[in-house]
Amino acid sequence: MNRYLLAGCAAVALAMGSGAANAQAKFEVKVGGDAYFEGGYVDQDNDTNLRSVEFRNRFRLNIVPSAKADNGLEYGGRIRIRSNSTTRNMDADRAYIFVQGTFGQVRMGVSNSFNDETVVSRPIDYLPFGLYDQALNYVGANGTGVAGGGTMAGVNRFGGGSIVWPSIVPDTATKIVYFSPRFAGFQLGASYTPNGNSWNTDSDRNERAVIAATGAITPYFQDELEIGVNYNGSFGGVTVKGGAGYMWGEATESTTGANNFKNLNAWQAGLQVGYAGFVVGGSYTDFGKSGQRQALGFFNENSHVWQLGAQYTMGPIVVGGGWSYGQDQGSASVIGKRKVNVYEIGASYTVAPGLAVQAQYDYVKSDSDVNALDDKANVVVLRTTLAF
Repeated sequence: MNRYLLAGCAAVALAMGSGAANAQAKFEVKVGGDAYFEGGYVDQDNDTNLRSVEFRNRFRLNIVPSAKADNGLEYGGRIRIRSNSTTRNMDADRAYIFVQGTFGQVRMGVSNSFNDETVVSRPIDYLPFGLYDQALNYVGANGTGVAGGGTMAGVNRFGGGSIVWPSIVPDTATKIVYFSPRFAGFQLGASYTPNGNSWNTDSDRNERAVIAATGAITPYFQDELEIGVNYNGSFGGVTVKGGAGYMWGEATESTTGANNFKNLNAWQAGLQVGYAGFVVGGSYTDFGKSGQRQALGFFNENSHVWQLGAQYTMGPIVVGGGWSYGQDQGSASVIGKRKVNVYEIGASYTVAPGLAVQAQYDYVKSDSDVNALDDKANVVVLRTTLAF
């Protein structure tokens, strides 16, 4: 019932904000994007058959056509095209229509969720484009920690985020997202996703997905609902940012009923405080036992993420550091949990508008419920970033 209410509210907001647009609007098309190139050096305990040096890069292009009607309604779309991280193909991980006005903004299509867009956690302006977990891309044989000698944590959790990612969003699928106007520094938001494994022209009406009998966790949820609130304000030179959100959804199950999984129930909260170039902040994210298999012989553990950090900005220079901690069930066939601690320092220098060079050092320590998978690594990353 709640999902229909959200969709109905979005439609009412559009109708109230639109009125009659009598004149033909002229579209303006903006093109922008970002890119990075980086090289990493890794000194890792479990490094059998692994090299110490690797390069990575990514390029993303945003195309945003937009127009404004004579009644003040703004509308348009956005598509984000990116070079895929594992192949030389291109894909689009954002593709949505938007409308905005005094009622706020509504997005319809493939988009990240409200809380993923507005998440408040530790400050990371010395890292590229809001990426909290760059070092973890180097601690596995192929960036996932699941193959070869690089057994570091198997650092991915359900939904594609790493075990230390602070946002609760489990997917980027076709959804409706609402952002309210900001009132006295506060903003509200919500989203509804019918099928977390469906995007673009896909029309997947399956009620249940067949999961392999050996599956310990499912990344598939349906009827996902999310609500959130954030705050942005300043008091006598002190800046304050805060946010909190909650997401729930139904876990898909096998057609046999033998594999039932815990429903999605997750929440997050974060806070940042800044003064005279200094910013300190952090966040807590709790997934509970979301997505974990409920069956005899499978052991469940709560999953959660801590983030704490600080940074200082002086002109074109940003220096900072932080601590990230994530835990989940690890091996479902063994009692215990998997824990990853990441200790980080980094710096960024803006060479010219849109062009920066960055460096970071991370110490990553993984403690698994399977003793043979315990690991630790020192990671040094140097990069160049471009934003246009």
